[in-house]
Amino acid sequence: MNIEEITNPNDLAQAVDLLREFDLAYTDLDQPNIRIFRFSESGRLVGLGGLEIYGNQALLRSVAVAKEFQDKKSGRFICNWLENWAAENQLSELYLLTTTAPGFFAHLGYRVIQRDEFPEPLRQTAQFSELCPASSVCMMKIIEAI
Repeated sequence: MNIEEITNPNDLAQAVDLLREFDLAYTDLDQPNIRIFRFSESGRLVGLGGLEIYGNQALLRSVAVAKEFQDKKSGRFICNWLENWAAENQLSELYLLTTTAPGFFAHLGYRVIQRDEFPEPLRQTAQFSELCPASSVCMMKIIEAI
């Protein structure tokens, strides 16, 4: 699997198409503290995943897998890779909001939390305050240092 960070705004177009397909937020991806990674195989987009980082905490963002790669553990691979990247970069807690995949994330070790348990910096994100509905399931996971 080839993994590269998307750093050029022009390269976000393909990512935005995939995020739109799954009704995931994309309008704020140009923020400097958001890191989006593209996962590809043989030149084909497998999926995306990202982190919106504040200190040693981050919001897991934009995890999406192209339909042709679903049911092949690609989502699990992307999340595991992001967690390892987070650990290598001294992040200790990952948080997320989901309307469609709480079972998937629970299987990966994320636990449901109350909205008011989100750390203050993450509450200020567009993802938390504007883009995701208040009915989203809030989850978090402690990341072990590597």
